[in-house]
Amino acid sequence: MHKLFHLALIPALMCSLTGKAEVQQAKMDTVLYHNATLINPANQQRTENGWLLVQNGSIIDQGQANATDPLPKASQQINLKDQYVMPGLIDVHLHLTAGPHRVEMVDGAPTITMKGHPDITRYHAISTLATGVTTAFSPAGEPEANAQYAKAQQQGLWLGPQLFYAGYIFEPMPILGGSVYPKDEAGWQAEIARQKALGVQVIKLYFGLGQAEVAMGIRLAKAAGLKTIAHLDQVSWQFAADQGIDMLTHALPTSAELLTGEAREAYLASRKNPMNQRFIYQWFEHVDYNSAPMQQLFNTLARQQTRLDLTLVVNELFYFARELERLYPEDQMWVFHPQSRNSWRGLMAAPSYDWTKAEVAKAQQQMPKVLQLFKRLYDAGVPLAIGTDLSASGPFYLRELELSKAAGLSNWQVLQLATVGGAKHLGLQNLGELKAGFVADFIVLSQDPTQDLTALNSIQTVVQGGKAHQVAELRALLPALSQTKL
Repeated sequence: MHKLFHLALIPALMCSLTGKAEVQQAKMDTVLYHNATLINPANQQRTENGWLLVQNGSIIDQGQANATDPLPKASQQINLKDQYVMPGLIDVHLHLTAGPHRVEMVDGAPTITMKGHPDITRYHAISTLATGVTTAFSPAGEPEANAQYAKAQQQGLWLGPQLFYAGYIFEPMPILGGSVYPKDEAGWQAEIARQKALGVQVIKLYFGLGQAEVAMGIRLAKAAGLKTIAHLDQVSWQFAADQGIDMLTHALPTSAELLTGEAREAYLASRKNPMNQRFIYQWFEHVDYNSAPMQQLFNTLARQQTRLDLTLVVNELFYFARELERLYPEDQMWVFHPQSRNSWRGLMAAPSYDWTKAEVAKAQQQMPKVLQLFKRLYDAGVPLAIGTDLSASGPFYLRELELSKAAGLSNWQVLQLATVGGAKHLGLQNLGELKAGFVADFIVLSQDPTQDLTALNSIQTVVQGGKAHQVAELRALLPALSQTKL
């Protein structure tokens, strides 16, 4: 009996020892970040002398140090020395795997191409991570390239933002590495299925499509269990919303259907020349946000919670294309691979190549009207998020935040869009906040972004999935990737 009694205790003792080992291992896996001001835009709360406890890539606790309660025990403690911590930034419109736009001859005809290269992608991924963007969404791109990047990033082989993505745009204009245009509904179904198999979560519909094609694309994507995003022109946002579009992009809702009376007629007259790109500012000259079509649009988008990323920076880039050296000095362009750095200003200048000085001035005068559209949508309760529409975030992301503030938002509200707003845009419930149970994606800054948005230039450390990266070390990786030529 005695021997059996002791034998019976062995499993219990082993469980006890195993439990102690697990507890010990748990302590070994924890990292405590402390002595910082925690900034949580989701609830506009700041915690002085705050701390975060991180384990296995997640925040497991957070709080405020005081004289009576000791700091939690952890295997590693990192004193942040009175710096500021906020959630990682989310760029919901980043063409991470795209190469610089170029023209190549295909079958004897000039064709636009945006095919990229793995080294260029890796360069932009690292530079974007170094500027605090830990999560991104590519609303269009070569699905194979997006899938390759996402797999390599998830496996820890490539550094960069976690990426969610759409695939080739559905668009009549041929773009190598960018667009498809199936001939019939069966072809659309097959292409949607192909993209889904490559991990695409969203189908992108583009401005060259007609109403029937937009409606078909939304219907077929929903049948395949995918969402839809659209960059539209003459097909109105209202039509797409009525069909159940999930997301709309760019502050360019340039359909005449949203105008009324003489304004509509004047605008339609200006659109008779399909090569005339002046519509990207002329629509704003004619629109009345208090008109019935625009009020209906605001109400529909708010009721259906259609998600928008307005990329205000794109309007500014087009309108001020002849002043880009002033807006974006060369010392900020380190975020671009040299191949992209050599071409992006020319790409932005292309729509206005034939504008007179008077037309350029008229375009620039529309920027307040663009910002007013942003504020009208925000006040109506339409969910907005921050996107750049480039292949690297950097100064363009900060400028997007500054333009959002110029539209009438506070710093806190802007930072909400950059963090929890982006998470909601992508349907991610465990990102965008400094909160127990959330992914440990956060940035450490030496200055306070709630006081000045340019504090985002002071990022020292980027923590992604619990792994800390020093910005200086990330930037040191870029020269080795900068030699690739297309």
